[in-house]
Amino acid sequence: MYSLLIKLMLISALLQLGISIEDYLFCNSKACTSRIEKASRDVLKIDWKPISVWPKEAQRFR
Repeated sequence: MYSLLIKLMLISALLQLGISIEDYLFCNSKACTSRIEKASRDVLKIDWKPISVWPKEAQRFR
């Protein structure tokens, strides 16, 4: 049961990256693996901005 859950999680993650399962299974070259790594980095990059509750603190960060 756990192996099925892990497989479904892997499939879901690949689909979110825009990679089909066939691309992942037949990925043998360095260019293919670097493309998958680049896609995962693009998804995981988050533009963090500080959040402040007090107006004086918010002015300090601007």
